[in-house]
Amino acid sequence: MKTSKLPKEIYMASIDFGLLYENQTYFSKKITDGVSSDIWHVKTSDNEYCIKRALAKLTVKEDWYAPIERNNYEAKYFSHCKIIEPNSFPKILGHDNKNYILAMEWFDNKNFIVWKKKLLEKSVSLKDGKRIGKLLGLIHKSFFKKKKYKEIFLNDKTFYDIRIEPYLVFTSKFYPEFSDCYKSTIGFLTKNKSTVIHGDFSPKNILLGKNYPVILDAETACWGNPVFDLAFFNNHIILKSIFNKEIYKSYLMLSNNFIKSYMANFTVINNNNFIRKFITLQALLILARVDGKSPVEYFNKKQKSLARNLAKNILINKSKKLSNFYQEWEKVVKT
Repeated sequence: MKTSKLPKEIYMASIDFGLLYENQTYFSKKITDGVSSDIWHVKTSDNEYCIKRALAKLTVKEDWYAPIERNNYEAKYFSHCKIIEPNSFPKILGHDNKNYILAMEWFDNKNFIVWKKKLLEKSVSLKDGKRIGKLLGLIHKSFFKKKKYKEIFLNDKTFYDIRIEPYLVFTSKFYPEFSDCYKSTIGFLTKNKSTVIHGDFSPKNILLGKNYPVILDAETACWGNPVFDLAFFNNHIILKSIFNKEIYKSYLMLSNNFIKSYMANFTVINNNNFIRKFITLQALLILARVDGKSPVEYFNKKQKSLARNLAKNILINKSKKLSNFYQEWEKVVKT
């Protein structure tokens, strides 16, 4: 392992958490996959862990800032969700809520694989979609309309700065013809809240183990609208189907399994209205990953054009049913 010296604040936090002692030999490696945090993998002769510190300015091309206290909510999310599904969330090993440093258990790549990597390599398992949909549905249902969590997860500014502004507000200026859709969707997400959401529920933040998945990176966790997690996740499946067009049907079936499993386990919602909101938000999120502040990194020009066409067709289509949504998805992607 290539060794890099830990930043002073992270090193001192590791000592305070009892994960290192002064002058102890350790190996550390900076994790460079994310854009929102300074993340390190640390290993000693008898210990191994992950430690992270939120960044005020995210590492993307556009100016993108967010509150640094957001990993306090990540710690809360993992702690509360671990009670519901103990194996599927990391154990917190230390948390400094004043300096916004969080340490948690490390999951090695011998036993776990990042789901994004698996999907990009065209390895699509319908079983994965089913179990992830079930997990998300159970989490949303467990917190649903339990108002005590509204105060615990009062993380609105982070959600706005990391999700609403860069994905919807910023992107809307490129699509004035859909301004009403943007306004109504933003209003719906910011005013109609009913459960604790992850806010970054995506394959890059899901590790697949032999017997269970593990959910990571919950800095945007907040009291919010459950439709966001569903659409945000499914958006990544759509993007992969455009990238790997030759197996697009596998991604469609994966999405179908995920959504059906989710709905079967989150049974307290009005399905018809929920699906309409989901489909509209889905289209706007597709546009966000092409023209927003966080564009998908693996698309070429043709793939970007396909994504735009799909999103526009979905928004123009007055029928907001899942069957029509999948028909539109298949029609555009197979061209």
